Amino acid sequence: MLGMADKEFDGESFNGPSLMATLDSLTAEQAASEATFEGYSAWEIAIHCAWYKHFIARSLGAKVELFPYPYAEKNFAPIPAPPDDVAWKTTRAVLRRAHHEAMQTFRDASSEELDAMFSEWGVPFREAIAWLCTHDVFHNAQIRTMGVPGLRQPKEH
Repeated sequence: MLGMADKEFDGESFNGPSLMATLDSLTAEQAASEATFEGYSAWEIAIHCAWYKHFIARSLGAKVELFPYPYAEKNFAPIPAPPDDVAWKTTRAVLRRAHHEAMQTFRDASSEELDAMFSEWGVPFREAIAWLCTHDVFHNAQIRTMGVPGLRQPKEH
């Protein structure tokens, strides 16, 4: 399952472009745009995805040293100001690092640790990790279909 999560995140996705391929195709201006059907920006969603990777890995008791999380620790944090190319590149780097640290944490966890209750959610860590493995796929599809400037392309016939 973690191998598939890696592919959907930044590899050869089964479902089309991976989350990172989608995000890497956007400029800072496109990523910051809230002129979407849902009112979210791709940038906000990227930070949201990074937060949950970091949050679950930290809660599981990561054996790797996690980087200091640079954004507000909440469901949807504001994007950095100014929303320029440097900040967008940094956000994508944070997301990649959060993914790698989370996946390493999950791979290093014992069966007992995975079966332990994730008290914040009232489920075993194993279930939270299974959810997280679908999270990138969901948000990639969301970004690709919510009308982000630069991703609005007519269907090819």
